[in-house]
Amino acid sequence: MTLAPGVKLGPYEIVSRLGAGGMGEVWRARDPRLNRDVAIKTSREQFNERFEREARAVAALNHPNICHLYDVGPNYLVMELVEGDTLRGPLPLNEVLKIAEQIAQALEAAHEKGIIHRDLKPGNIKITPDGVVKVLDFGLARMSLPDANEISNSPTVTSLPTQAGTILGTALYMAPEQARGKVVDKRADIWAFGLILYEILTGKKVFAAETVTDILAGVLTREPDLSIVPGQVRRLLARCLEKDRNKRLRDIGDWAILIDDSTPAAAPVELKRRFALAAVAALLGVLAATAWFLASRPTLPEMRVDIATATTSDPASFALSPDGRKIAYAVSDDGTPSKLWVRSLDFAAAQPVAGTEGAGAPFWSPDNRSLGFWADGKIKRVDLGGGTPQVIADSAFRYGADWNAAGVILFGSDNSSGISRVAVSGGQPVAVTKLVKGNASHRWPRFLPDGKHFLYYALGGESGIYLGSVDGSESRRLTAADTAGEYVASGWLLWVQQSALIARRFDAAKGLLSGDPITLAQPVFASAGTVVGAFSVSRSGLIGWRGGQGGKRRLGWFSRSGQREGTLGEADDSMFSSPEVSPDGRRVALTRGPVGTGDIWVADGSRFTRFTFNPAEDRGALWSPDGKRILFASNRNGVTDLYVKLADGSGSEQPALVSAESKRPNSWSPDGRFVLYHNDQNSGDLMLLPMASGQKPYPFLSTRFNEQQGTFSPDGKWIAYQSNETGRDEVYVRPFPGPGGVWQISSDVGLSPRWRADSKELYYLGPGSKLMAVGITVAGAAITPSQPVPLFAINIVNAPIRPQYDVARNGRFVVVEGADATAAPITLLMNWKPPK
Repeated sequence: MTLAPGVKLGPYEIVSRLGAGGMGEVWRARDPRLNRDVAIKTSREQFNERFEREARAVAALNHPNICHLYDVGPNYLVMELVEGDTLRGPLPLNEVLKIAEQIAQALEAAHEKGIIHRDLKPGNIKITPDGVVKVLDFGLARMSLPDANEISNSPTVTSLPTQAGTILGTALYMAPEQARGKVVDKRADIWAFGLILYEILTGKKVFAAETVTDILAGVLTREPDLSIVPGQVRRLLARCLEKDRNKRLRDIGDWAILIDDSTPAAAPVELKRRFALAAVAALLGVLAATAWFLASRPTLPEMRVDIATATTSDPASFALSPDGRKIAYAVSDDGTPSKLWVRSLDFAAAQPVAGTEGAGAPFWSPDNRSLGFWADGKIKRVDLGGGTPQVIADSAFRYGADWNAAGVILFGSDNSSGISRVAVSGGQPVAVTKLVKGNASHRWPRFLPDGKHFLYYALGGESGIYLGSVDGSESRRLTAADTAGEYVASGWLLWVQQSALIARRFDAAKGLLSGDPITLAQPVFASAGTVVGAFSVSRSGLIGWRGGQGGKRRLGWFSRSGQREGTLGEADDSMFSSPEVSPDGRRVALTRGPVGTGDIWVADGSRFTRFTFNPAEDRGALWSPDGKRILFASNRNGVTDLYVKLADGSGSEQPALVSAESKRPNSWSPDGRFVLYHNDQNSGDLMLLPMASGQKPYPFLSTRFNEQQGTFSPDGKWIAYQSNETGRDEVYVRPFPGPGGVWQISSDVGLSPRWRADSKELYYLGPGSKLMAVGITVAGAAITPSQPVPLFAINIVNAPIRPQYDVARNGRFVVVEGADATAAPITLLMNWKPPK
């Protein structure tokens, strides 16, 4: 097939030609399925089965510094389209080292999977406009496309890339064993790595000559002149460029230990070309790098540097790596699901972490190589070197986790198990703290240096920061606080109090606080809903926080088109949640107040009236179909039970269901006969409570998955609910009382289903908190859902376990609006000098 713009190659539409060479051509193309541009490399010959197997292995590589191979056709490769410039020198030493680190990380990731590049050269390395290094054509040397007029790009290709007796690669960057036609291993890539560093430092090629024969003779016989490179890298280059591969550097991961920091920097060579890294970003990287040396450089001045991040609706979702060299944070720009990004603090660009869609609350492995996070109702981990995220445990609640050197992960919850521990490899979680009377939950565990004791936040009752032990032997309160705390290795405990980052001396060995609190920064964002402050601490002593006032929520009325039609009261610093419109459409019952001690309130116009008065937490109000009663959940006796009270506020609440399991009310049937509730204990069953006296609850839906937020249709014939049976929360519909079929309504995350008054339309929260609408057509015992249609996207608080909007009979929506999405920078405090 002759390719040209507009022609289709498989599913890909050709856009323009990017280049050509001896083996084929390179084209820019469009993948309409994923709405992205790609690079397609064509070959004049069909690929054999062996090459396709090798290409599939390369496609499995998942690393931010490796150009991704997406697809393999009969005679073409589909790859990530990398915009930017190929690598050229000379460049200053500090910039070369940053580039070298990223090349080395790419090689290390591939070598660990047994994949060798075989044709590493500057032409196969690009720098994106953001300063990110991308290594191209990994493991695919047979597909390199040489320019016959460029001596540095010849000779090259063979269809037998690992067979002895063939010469493979580009002559200028071939290792001696490669030039002799011997079988090569990862040390050939290390040789090429050394040549590339030499070239971008000096602007000169080590074995430059007029003919290929002369180039190969130089590779085999001539020693490189290292006198013209900076002294810091001579030892590294000497080891990389050993002609005897048995004496050569064996593992690319060891490159940095050969950098000689004791040698004065050589005078910079003339700069012919600089990559377009922003000067401010480069300065931030240099300043942030000083954090690595806090222990050995105590005389450094205290410094504060702002790190800009992309927009996020979860400002507290970031974490510094234990060594203080990286930062992970959640990004949720343009209404898209959140995703984790990681930035090295000595480099200006950040990289997305594959497989972290919908993720939040990140936490680091002790060796800085992996990230843990919450997504799809599970705690997961992903290796930053590449690979598929692994599930550690089920948990619908993003209430913090930490990971110690012994491979133990602690995580918070919202039920009677308190803080739980689980092995990093997974398994059955074990509770290590117990809720006491008045507690709603235990959250945000943080290990202390001994790896056995930890800090956590107890919510409800005597809320505050507590000290616990992995073996469950100790649990005591340290201090009252608005948020969870973190330990600074210099002997301080940090937390947020009234929007200020507070520090107080803390003896971690004895578990004792002393002295008066001091203020480090103000204002600092804190989430009232999850009692976590937007700050993080590394083992190296680096402290980071995100500024801004946070946590304010308000109730708003919205039309179907997303137009605001009024508000209910003023914005509240504590919390609004779980609004439910009364049957007459005039009032809204909701939970209001500090997390862990909130009460049920009723909003009528602009007036709020308190409905329950309880020092613990009351939540999840449901109106009876006649509007005369309100049912709600309360943990006043240590376990969350169900109670009923007259809607006019008279009389006392009466128990509707008291049992050993914590419960969350979901929906009251339109005929008043049943209450649908969520059982927190049995993997998230949906239970039916008959409201007739003396009858016991029984399951509506009991599976190994987590079903929650069920809601009766207004005609009483259907129940919509969300379930994580596909690995992420989606919305489903089943007939009531059953049995019958099941229909999946959402297709790309669905939370909090709600029905229109005529039962002919269903709403839910989709990705990016967009309110979605799905038409429901009933035919006998079956339904036909229409395609989901987005209605509007506003800053709805997106909570997997508590509804944050409701629909009135007249079609208006009442919405709990969260704090505005923020791009406020993260401030880094380096070399903190606390008062003595």
